Amino acid sequence: MAGENVNNHATTLQATVQEIQRLERKMASFEADKAQEHERARLAAQEEEGVAVVDSQPLAQVLWETQVQDGFKAPHLPSFD
Repeated sequence: MAGENVNNHATTLQATVQEIQRLERKMASFEADKAQEHERARLAAQEEEGVAVVDSQPLAQVLWETQVQDGFKAPHLPSFD
């Protein structure tokens, strides 16, 4: 019986070590997935930021290129000196 008990403890210990190693691999996988997701979100935010400026002012270039009509007079704006 003593031999069975020692063998049983060794088997239990080995199973425990294997389970810990499996969980460590699983955690490493989760952390890698989280890092990839974070990187994708960061890249998407950068891309969206660059596009947002252009999209928010789609007529900016057209306004710069528009000719002012002949006879147009800018209104007088008061100044406070």
